[in-house]
Amino acid sequence: MERKYLPIHEKLEERISYTFKEKEFLLLALTHSTYAYEHRKFGVISNQRLEFLGDAILDFIVGEEMYNRMSDWDEGMLSKTRALVVCEKTLSKVAESLSIGDLLFLGKGEEATGGREKISTLADTMESLFAAIYLDDGFESAKKVVLSCLRPYIELALKGELIFDYKSRLLEKAQIKSDPHQVSYEVVREEGPVHDRIFEVAVKIDDQEIVRAEGRSKKQAEQEASRLALSIWKA
Repeated sequence: MERKYLPIHEKLEERISYTFKEKEFLLLALTHSTYAYEHRKFGVISNQRLEFLGDAILDFIVGEEMYNRMSDWDEGMLSKTRALVVCEKTLSKVAESLSIGDLLFLGKGEEATGGREKISTLADTMESLFAAIYLDDGFESAKKVVLSCLRPYIELALKGELIFDYKSRLLEKAQIKSDPHQVSYEVVREEGPVHDRIFEVAVKIDDQEIVRAEGRSKKQAEQEASRLALSIWKA
């Protein structure tokens, strides 16, 4: 795709209810490092610096939203819940809903290897897009778009219902035919009123406890424990 503003980019602006004053910010947000490398002699740069800025902007906006709405949550619960909203998986889903993949400026090799569908690329581009809006028109405009795009996921997260299937991934890892392992879960703590329960779950592999995690439902706690177990357990 030639790097210039087209009607398809105007449609993206319509989807996010924001019109760029400087179209170059939008084009930059959509420019992958592979495209920039192939066109470096023309002075094209990638969205990587925007991605860095967008990550910080995103963390703050979502963190502020949760801080203001959940006055009884401690730092740990706020951090864990925010992490679910700003994670790669969530951002890639938002990007898919906006058809971001169709708009990317990719290098030929990246295009050939399915770069338009890569979760990491889509998530990074969303961060870049939020930063581009911030640079184009300031924090309040960026905040409005961020919350508009992420509102459904924020609501699910606050209710303890934003869950990615780390549990199935852990079970798959454990059930290798050559050396299978038994995975089990145990609720080790449950406290709080019925409408605001906190569950702590331990995940065990071959009856050995690997890690514990909390959640606002048993299912969420199991998923968080599974996520942590995947990061530390060496099968």
